[in-house]
Amino acid sequence: MTLLELEQDAYDRLGQSQTPPTAISRRIERFINDWHRRVVSAAGMDSLRRILVSQASVANTSSYGLVMQSIRWVTERSNDRRLLKKTLGWYREQYPDPPNSTGTPFAWVPLGRSRIHTLPANASELFVKSTSASDTGTAYVEVIRSTGYRRSLSVTMTGVTAVSLGAAITDVIDIVNFYLSAAAVGTVTLHEDSGTGTELSRIPIGGRFARFLRYALAPTPSSAITYLVDGIADLVDMANDTDEPLIPIDFHDILVNGALVNEYMQLGRELQARLLLHGGNPDRPTESSVEGRIKRLRASLYELDEEEAGGDTRTFDETINLPIV
Repeated sequence: MTLLELEQDAYDRLGQSQTPPTAISRRIERFINDWHRRVVSAAGMDSLRRILVSQASVANTSSYGLVMQSIRWVTERSNDRRLLKKTLGWYREQYPDPPNSTGTPFAWVPLGRSRIHTLPANASELFVKSTSASDTGTAYVEVIRSTGYRRSLSVTMTGVTAVSLGAAITDVIDIVNFYLSAAAVGTVTLHEDSGTGTELSRIPIGGRFARFLRYALAPTPSSAITYLVDGIADLVDMANDTDEPLIPIDFHDILVNGALVNEYMQLGRELQARLLLHGGNPDRPTESSVEGRIKRLRASLYELDEEEAGGDTRTFDETINLPIV
């Protein structure tokens, strides 16, 4: 079901027209997205957001960034191996000066979340530009200068023409934050040294903030190698009528009923909300309740994981009548 169909289902259940007042339609859309996030981020739901991303290393560049919620594995096919996950403490001890330790990486190190995917190669001036001439809002960055001081910079964008965030500030060594005054019309990118210099960060169409999950390769790559990164994707709220949830269609009723639970609570109909949420017994939710359906969804995903792991997929009758394997 699409977002529009989910909303229409909720309107019907509430006795509303298909074009309800704006306040109601806005709430229902928000409630559906709230429940979508709640379900797919719950324990045991990771398989709903698994992705495999290809990323090429750059010679003499140690750290990288991806738009992901978490990284599980990093593999590379040139040497047919999986890189080992190491701690930041280990990395600082073994490679205190990463640029001076190059070779073929055998490990990756999580560096946490950041507004940039690549650090400036050296003390630099920053430039910002967009792929759309309509991006004429203000771009903001918070930087660390080579002196160690923090500085806030801003500039009015000029669309596709790169503009400096401060011609007098040419010693930026790190970026703490990067955001826009309004949602990006095109893809907005941040560069070092010039508008064609190395890209440090980007804000996608419709976004206002840059968000990356950074990691380092150890030792620092001495050449370009293509890596495959397994992880959990970031979740973007449904906004267009044709957007669809990540959960299987058999369980889309969870989102409609969850939105109704929130709406009933908003209207003071707490008994209806509780009955719909768990069937009246929080400790033993009914199978048709929201919590009961979430349990069933989690069980179905667990069964899928077991099959992928080569678990025993026989039925109960088969375990009685067939030999043990």
